[in-house]
Amino acid sequence: MSETTGKASSYTKRESVRLLCKSILNRLENDGSIAFPPRLRQVIQDEMFDLVGPYIWTDEDLREKTIQKMGARPEMLQNSEFSDSDQFRAAKAVVKSSFGDDELNGFYFQKPVKTVAESLVGYLMRSSKIEEVFEEDANLEKHIVDVIKRFDVKQLH
Repeated sequence: MSETTGKASSYTKRESVRLLCKSILNRLENDGSIAFPPRLRQVIQDEMFDLVGPYIWTDEDLREKTIQKMGARPEMLQNSEFSDSDQFRAAKAVVKSSFGDDELNGFYFQKPVKTVAESLVGYLMRSSKIEEVFEEDANLEKHIVDVIKRFDVKQLH
């Protein structure tokens, strides 16, 4: 991924996390792993996003956290020269290093991918909006991790 995060082709935004949640839900439904009333689809997607959204950062989040770490003003976000500076790149590297191996397809996971999947499985098992779960926990986790690993927001457009 290029350091110039302004390029649309490699720049993930918060909406990408919503699309990931939608993809997970669609995959589980299409595989026959879960059943729910179609009218609740958006509510379920939103609840999934609310659950895992804080643990999945995007390039957009990384940029904002880097600016905060530097103590820069929010209006600096609009300055592309600022984001290309050596100081910005150094601060970004420090923020990015806190993720270890938990960076995947432009997403930066605050918790391991498996933990995110476990959280979603827990939600599916206890949600009153899900009518039926037809898979065991381990299989659901595997499906969710697989969707996360294969997810590419660029292929959705």
